[in-house]
Amino acid sequence: MKNFFVLSILVSITLAAQTKDPNKLLDALKTKFEKVKDYQADVDVKLDMEFIKAPPTKAKVYFKQPDKFKLDSDGFAMLPKQSTNFSPMQLLKGDYTAVYVRSEKAEGKSLDVVKLVPNNDTSSFIISTLWIDTDNSVISKVETATKRSGTVKTEFSYTQDSMPLPTVLKLTFNLGEANLPVNPMSSKKDNEQTRRPTRIKGTVVMTYTNYIINKGIPDKFFEEKKM
Repeated sequence: MKNFFVLSILVSITLAAQTKDPNKLLDALKTKFEKVKDYQADVDVKLDMEFIKAPPTKAKVYFKQPDKFKLDSDGFAMLPKQSTNFSPMQLLKGDYTAVYVRSEKAEGKSLDVVKLVPNNDTSSFIISTLWIDTDNSVISKVETATKRSGTVKTEFSYTQDSMPLPTVLKLTFNLGEANLPVNPMSSKKDNEQTRRPTRIKGTVVMTYTNYIINKGIPDKFFEEKKM
C-alpha cells in the first residue's frame, strides 16, 4: 500500500511533463552493458568513517554475465556489495515501475532522471532515483532509500566511453544509528558495557584501473572453493 501511494504521487506530478519513455532509457543501459561479457580490474579503496580508521585497501574484482561476481582482497576491506558489483542488470532486476521525472544538465552532460518504485512489499528498497547520461547510456548517479540500510548515494566517473565501466566510484551512505562499542578493539565483554549510539555514515571511494575486458573468464573461476 505504501509503494502504491508513493507511485501515485510520482505519476501525478510527472505525467504532464513526461516526454520520454523511461523503460527505453533503462533498456539502453542494459543493451550497452551487455557488450561487456566479462571483466577484471584492480581497485583502490579509501574508506572514510568516523568510528573506523582503516588504511587504503587494494582489491581485485571479477565479473561475468549475467550475474557472476568475485572479489579478492588482502587484509581489511569494508566494501559494500551494492557498489562493487555495479552491473545495471543487478540494479534493474526485479518488479518495479519506472517513472520519468525530468531532464537536467550537470558538468556539461545531459542527464535524464528516472525513479524506480517497487511493485511489491518484498523489495529491499523503497524508491531509487537514477541519473542517466543519455549520450553515453551509462548511469551517472544513483540514490536509493532502502528498508533496512538507510540511504545510499553512488556517483560514477567514466573515461572509457566505449565501455560502461567506471574508473571512479564514490559511495555516500547514511545507515542511521546503532549501538556500537566505544573501542572496537576491546574485548567482547568490555564492548557490551561500553556501547553508545553512533550514526553510521561515511564515504567509500573506489578507483578502478587495469581493466581486462572480454578475455573470457571460465565459470568455474567463480565457484566457491571447499575447505
